[in-house]
Amino acid sequence: MQFNTFAASNADLERSVAAPNLKEVLIEPQLLARQGTLSETDSQALAQDAQQRGLRPVLVWDALMPERMWKAVGDRLKTWDLSAFAAIRVNDLGAAAWVQEHAPHMPLHLIVETGNHNLSALQGWCELLGSSLERLVLSIELPEDTLAHYCRTLPVACEVLGAGPILLFYSPRSLLTNPLHAEEDAPYLATTVAFEESPDRPFPTLETAHGTLMFLDKDQFILDRLTTLQEAGMHTIRLDLRSLQPSGDAALHVDQICQQLVTDPAALRQHWPRPTRAPFFNANRTTALIPRMKTRRLDPWRPQALAEAIASEKNKFLVFRVLHPFPFSTSLKLISPTGDPLPLPDHFRTLDGQALETAQADQLLIADWVKRGVPGSLLVASDG
Repeated sequence: MQFNTFAASNADLERSVAAPNLKEVLIEPQLLARQGTLSETDSQALAQDAQQRGLRPVLVWDALMPERMWKAVGDRLKTWDLSAFAAIRVNDLGAAAWVQEHAPHMPLHLIVETGNHNLSALQGWCELLGSSLERLVLSIELPEDTLAHYCRTLPVACEVLGAGPILLFYSPRSLLTNPLHAEEDAPYLATTVAFEESPDRPFPTLETAHGTLMFLDKDQFILDRLTTLQEAGMHTIRLDLRSLQPSGDAALHVDQICQQLVTDPAALRQHWPRPTRAPFFNANRTTALIPRMKTRRLDPWRPQALAEAIASEKNKFLVFRVLHPFPFSTSLKLISPTGDPLPLPDHFRTLDGQALETAQADQLLIADWVKRGVPGSLLVASDG
């Protein structure tokens, strides 16, 4: 298992070279990265310097860009010497497609920290991006056992944040200054924001040319609990020290931090300069209350349900997913999520409009809309 960190200066590179088990640096140009401060020339020069020092430089392209920016950014990227970088890290699938088209030799790191947490979705991105995909940057919202399972199962290397700010919110819009300012005049503004309900709890907030980011007032920290992830094959642990640095650096003391990870990681947590936590590492219970919030009035009918409404459009249609095979000669009735009987829809058919005599499990059916017909309604046998 290796570490990586952000680098913004030659001093950062020197510290990274001296850091045990740190072989990779993340370089953020202002053109492409949400928190980037480097010019295009400086980014490429820093990448070349990193390679000369035996480090692996990765270009960070994590900004979400509106359509009007794509052509201009793409045209500028075509002039870059991308061979200075070992890989490109993207947050937007459009950026991944651009890389595959214009730099097909470049390995991709796909950031999936804010969505696609289930295994089938992650496997889908692996299949879509194919051999270009070198790594998935996983979410801290995945518990330890899930992270370990994904590391063992996914066909590419995995990375997770080991220590650093927890991103609560990101918008490509400017929310602190004038929302309509031109991109070239955008500020790099760091401040704190508090809510009226909790004015004594300020959240670090940053606005750049690529939008607004808000962070939790505590840092993610799992550096003292890496044994299971290492045994599962986690490839990279990210050290994000940007918020702890003076202007111009991004990895102050990374060499000392990595050295202490080898000798005494527990003490490192105790002396971390910001409050720390690992809110999801033991378990993610954010959805635990959902079953209790659902109505239970349909429970008596659910075991006998033949189909469930999964979509509707008022005055147009209802879409059902068949749960169990049944012939349409069966006497049917429709029950709303509140347990009330509804009129039976007419003209059940397939999505391409074909009439059926028998419905098959997992088949999708479309029917005429009925008043109060909503997703969650159950189609049951009238004697059910």
